[in-house]
Amino acid sequence: MFSAFSQVTTGIDKTNEIKKALEELAKKQVYVGIPEGSERPEEHGEPITNAQLLYIHSHGIRQRVMREEMNPAVESGEMSYSKAYQLWIQSYGSPLWQSPPRPVLEPAIEHNKDDIADQLRVVLQTVLNGQDPQPELVKAGLMGQNFARDWFTNPANGWEPNAPSTIKKKGSDRPLINEGEMRKAITFVIKEG
Repeated sequence: MFSAFSQVTTGIDKTNEIKKALEELAKKQVYVGIPEGSERPEEHGEPITNAQLLYIHSHGIRQRVMREEMNPAVESGEMSYSKAYQLWIQSYGSPLWQSPPRPVLEPAIEHNKDDIADQLRVVLQTVLNGQDPQPELVKAGLMGQNFARDWFTNPANGWEPNAPSTIKKKGSDRPLINEGEMRKAITFVIKEG
């Protein structure tokens, strides 16, 4: 005999718990780069930090006249050169100083976006399974960090080679690799926003 009714089994409704977990996850951000204040404090006359150096190489360098016009207090020592502007120079270069752009963070992440997306799906699945997503967020951050660090030697970066004068001075034709301190300074942080 056939019945039009079947038995329905109900479980525990975790809709509100899942919603709350997803809302908490939405507040978290994974940042890859060189965090502000991760190095020595900035003082007038001191060499630039790795964060500033990464910025410069992402956006290139401007001539002194242009820097002075943009920020007259820089040369007088009243204030430091704009960190945001330095990062812009490395990404876009400056033909005036013959410093081609050699961006790191954005193209490295873009080049590896499928792998990062896969890891972020794991983060989401972890939340949906009712587990703490922090370990999986750490994995996503480590992926971004390592992709950015690897970008320095990845042929896909498309960077122009060092100028002969730079090769002579450095003793190497590898752009942005001297002692590797800037590359090693790239890390990740997870923040709630």
